[in-house]
Amino acid sequence: MAWPDQFSFEKDKICQKIFKPFILSQLHKLKHLDEQRPPDITYIFHEHALRVAVDVRKTCLHLGLGKRTAENMYWALLPHDIGKIKLPVEIWDFEEKPDERLKELRRSHTDLGVDVVMKEIKFDHLFKDLMLDIMKNHHEQMDGQGYHHVPGDQLSLPVRLAAIVEAFDGWSIPRPHFGDRDISIPAVLKRMETEKAGMFDPALFKAFAEMKLSGYNKTA
Repeated sequence: MAWPDQFSFEKDKICQKIFKPFILSQLHKLKHLDEQRPPDITYIFHEHALRVAVDVRKTCLHLGLGKRTAENMYWALLPHDIGKIKLPVEIWDFEEKPDERLKELRRSHTDLGVDVVMKEIKFDHLFKDLMLDIMKNHHEQMDGQGYHHVPGDQLSLPVRLAAIVEAFDGWSIPRPHFGDRDISIPAVLKRMETEKAGMFDPALFKAFAEMKLSGYNKTA
């Protein structure tokens, strides 16, 4: 899938009448899930969804892809984690680092989110294709070691960007098992560039890093 510029989420009647209310209702459910979690959590799902969508939009604009593509990507990213609603609330918040079994269970939210969309929206649409692609594949990696083990050359450009931004945000929020790890913007980007290099599209990572460091340097 190429960059989504064949339609405009803001002007398309189906997007406004069907997809926008659907996305907002699912984010409300995700917020309700967060409200059932411990009060001291830092990784809050509905806030994560918004941050990721905003950063994807900013990266698209930084890449020169235009406002239409940036907005289409923004709305497609907002519901990427809605499958978490379908999993038990008690699996998310532990002080220790999750083991592989728990990671696999948590990442099944990708397929569960797809199931939600397919059950509630029966017709075909270009935005639906984009949303489902990102929802199913945002935990894939360029080295083929992601959740579904999809090879990098089979991952669309929207998915490749979503995977970068989603991972960055997840590693930027303090959690108990991080210990004293540096989670500043430069430190997380450095870790992604070195320790996690094989996971990400190099050109898109470079653009994303430029965008994040530009904002960071202005406030530093």
